[in-house]
Amino acid sequence: MALPDDSEQYARQKFGTQKGISSDEFFGRNNFDPSAQAEAKSRLQGFEGAQSISSNAYFGRPEEDEPDQNYGDLESAAKDLVRKFGITAGDDLENLIQVAGEGGRRLQSAIRNYLNS
Repeated sequence: MALPDDSEQYARQKFGTQKGISSDEFFGRNNFDPSAQAEAKSRLQGFEGAQSISSNAYFGRPEEDEPDQNYGDLESAAKDLVRKFGITAGDDLENLIQVAGEGGRRLQSAIRNYLNS
């Protein structure tokens, strides 16, 4: 029977009740700030039960208002791009179908010639 690893016992004793720990906290690096961790925990408790949170809400920043739905020239430029791309994509697809059909016919002909020889 193998004895439990000392680092495993240390981790269980020190962090056993926590849901998660940082590597700084585990390895005792100087970057770990207990007050910052306590602040983060209290901040997270305010979101308990929430299905999602925004970064603004998490960091206590004011939420941005809904942007105006008027994008001006950007909107018309995007519509033009989609319109042009849609036409080009349709042409490309039609060309691809023609090439594939022609290739299929050539392959069929080659197989017939091979089988008949």
